[in-house]
Amino acid sequence: MSIQITEQQFLELYDAHVGKIYRYIYFRVNAEELAQDLTSEVFLKSWQYLSSKSVGNPRAFFYQIARNLITDFYRKKDKTPISLEEITDSPVADKSDSPLDLAAVSMDMNSVRQALRQLSPDYQEIIIWRYLDELETKEIAEILSKSEGAVRTLLSRALGELREKLR
Repeated sequence: MSIQITEQQFLELYDAHVGKIYRYIYFRVNAEELAQDLTSEVFLKSWQYLSSKSVGNPRAFFYQIARNLITDFYRKKDKTPISLEEITDSPVADKSDSPLDLAAVSMDMNSVRQALRQLSPDYQEIIIWRYLDELETKEIAEILSKSEGAVRTLLSRALGELREKLR
């Protein structure tokens, strides 16, 4: 049975998830305008689908669409995805932090960013989703169309490789 979503329900989902979807896309494409365009496209496609059908987990659905759009973008442009870039210079930094806090975070994030850049795109994605976007293993499994066990294994390997790069 399919239940149509109302415009108000969709707007609430949009408000709850747009920031994290944008941040995920921004980290993958490293361009503000492109990230904004792709984020808009994610929610346009979502609205088109959800206005006539329902999904079990809207957040996972948004990430699936975002991931597919990023893949399509790079496929069309014949590029490879750029790894995480200047996180502290991005519009996702928290403007309420003090300059001292921002400097400390910047130094830590620079080390993590450099280590993440050395990981495969799959490892980068799973670390971003789990620790930056705080997705549950079950949601990541839905996005990747894998079992939760496979996701836990992938995450464990990604973290192991990240630890090695940080040493």
